[in-house]
Amino acid sequence: MKKIKKKGPQFLKGIEFNIPLFAAEKQMYKCLSVEEIDSTPEGKDYNISLSEVKQSYSVPERVDISLFIPHTDANGENVRVVMVEVRDDTNRRLCLSKATTSKQNVSSLSGIKTLFHNMAKSI
Repeated sequence: MKKIKKKGPQFLKGIEFNIPLFAAEKQMYKCLSVEEIDSTPEGKDYNISLSEVKQSYSVPERVDISLFIPHTDANGENVRVVMVEVRDDTNRRLCLSKATTSKQNVSSLSGIKTLFHNMAKSI
């Protein structure tokens, strides 16, 4: 996979990800939107909304991923990622998985795809 030339999660919109939630090995989710939630001197918070690509699996229809990217990265392990199921009927949010990784692991599209895939597999 190629490196993302312009850095920033907003370039993920429209990309499909294999996120095998609950053993649905080939389940795909499409990125609907990427919003910058907050920007502080410490870093930026993003919310990435993903929608299920309909298949025969019984999986969450919508998954949101919160991503915190620090401005300074002293130890290389500061990117925090949280994957949540969003239930549209009740607007409840259920945490599915959390991860901490390096900026290098989220600097390419293949790295992001691998991260999302591995987070789902850890559930």
